[in-house]
Amino acid sequence: MLELFPSFTKLAGATLPEEVIYDGFDFLPVLAGEVSSPRKEMFWERRDQQAARIGNYKWVKSSRGGGLFDLDSDPGEKHDLSKSNPEILSQIKQRFRDWKSEMNASEPRGPFRDY
Repeated sequence: MLELFPSFTKLAGATLPEEVIYDGFDFLPVLAGEVSSPRKEMFWERRDQQAARIGNYKWVKSSRGGGLFDLDSDPGEKHDLSKSNPEILSQIKQRFRDWKSEMNASEPRGPFRDY
């Protein structure tokens, strides 16, 4: 979803303002098989839910549960690795905080200005 707006903008022949920070990127070259995806990280936050995906690790925090998961060996997210890999968990949480600070510092756009 993050890549839709930049990709549709490119398809329409428009350009994105350079001073605005976007979560997504133009995904068209990836779809065409010209390049590999540059995305190495993804972050989410919605109400009481937070999540981050960095490499093969995914961290989830919500009122319904969560944990740290290695999606290469556990794509069903059944085995929480939080206690056995506290250093990885700490790094992912720090990167999430960094991302959140970056997004909070960027200019709100569109209908989200007063959100």
